Amino acid sequence: MSAQRIETRPQHLPKPHRFAKLPGMSSTPYPQRQLGTLFLITFINLAGFGVVLPVFPFFGTLVHATPGQITVAMGAYSLGQFLGAPLWGKLSDRYGRRPVLIASLLGATVSYLILAHSRDIVTLGAARLFGGLMAGNVAAAFAYVGDITSPEQRPKAMGMIGAAFGLGFIFGPAIGGLLAGNHPDPSDFITVGYASAAVSALAALAAWLLLPESLTPERRAQAHASRSDLSAGAVLRAKPVIWALMALTLLVIGAAAMMETTLAFFSHDSFGWGPSDVGLAFGAVGLISTILQGGAAGPLARRFGSGALAVVGVAFHALGLAMLALAGSGLTLMAGLAVMSIGLGLFNPAFQTLASEQTSDGDRGLVMGLTQGASSLGRVVGPAVSGSIYAEIGHRAPFAIGALIMALTIGVALLVARAPRPAPQDRHHA
Repeated sequence: MSAQRIETRPQHLPKPHRFAKLPGMSSTPYPQRQLGTLFLITFINLAGFGVVLPVFPFFGTLVHATPGQITVAMGAYSLGQFLGAPLWGKLSDRYGRRPVLIASLLGATVSYLILAHSRDIVTLGAARLFGGLMAGNVAAAFAYVGDITSPEQRPKAMGMIGAAFGLGFIFGPAIGGLLAGNHPDPSDFITVGYASAAVSALAALAAWLLLPESLTPERRAQAHASRSDLSAGAVLRAKPVIWALMALTLLVIGAAAMMETTLAFFSHDSFGWGPSDVGLAFGAVGLISTILQGGAAGPLARRFGSGALAVVGVAFHALGLAMLALAGSGLTLMAGLAVMSIGLGLFNPAFQTLASEQTSDGDRGLVMGLTQGASSLGRVVGPAVSGSIYAEIGHRAPFAIGALIMALTIGVALLVARAPRPAPQDRHHA
């Protein structure tokens, strides 16, 4: 008869739980419901923005504006965003993410209504400038993700919200192009403006009804007690890597904006495309970017790191722009857009993760506002020069210059990728 093994356990020790946390697992439950709601709001908002994108250059031509004037008017939106994003970010740190999301979405609704009834390039530009000033939702959305996720969860969550951007750019431009057709007139532009206003109002309603506040009063109080007096200058002095992050997004987004604002001119002059064709092309770009950001960005970031992913994204971006500069047909143009969209699909969630890793509860909205402001500045500078480059230097020049800028930007991406991250206890005050 074998002896029975008897284990004894001190009575004061708890019995191990059958689902005890394994090493490497996050102890924070994944915030699926809040992220799902934020995904919906971000998608609706970006779809409203995307509806205007393929139609604006053609309507600018109808009001007898030059390519340079049209791209400057398109860039006015991002000028407003550059000026307003840091303020919206700081307001979201002080008063919460939810009210900033709702207020900025309502402001966007008004801007689209003004846009629908604009009949000259100056009014068009003014409407876009006002819309940009109201665009505090992007920085607030990414700050919201930073609030509700742990460092382990963040790459996946950033990829999910990045996928919402991609989906917005699938459906928005496609809808805008289909609404306007390939031979638009002023009445078609009214329809497009009202469609954008409607979806922005719907996003505001969804935020009001469905989205809880992520930065709770307790966390706001703790953040204010420790860091609410920080200005943008103080944050930049304390965290010099933010300068590199801002330079990186400025260059990447600036090159992308040069492409976005001249693609309609180039495809029309070279291949006879109209708004519907351009809208579907932007939709294809959004589809590829969404697949990457929603499905592949998280696993790739966990395996290779967000820094490496950002570097590879910039390299693909450079290659795609070079292919656009050499495109000899609509098919090769689409191939270049596909490669470029792979680059942006890898870069965007990786960049947002890298930026979020440099923040705390007290400055997350401000830092995200600064990086979003730099991104917006890229969307100001790119369109400010792209139309003139297209008209004066050559139709392929905006793509070739963008490819060269991206090749040089790989060095900035490497610098950001190698920058040290603050310890988790330095990033959370809750």
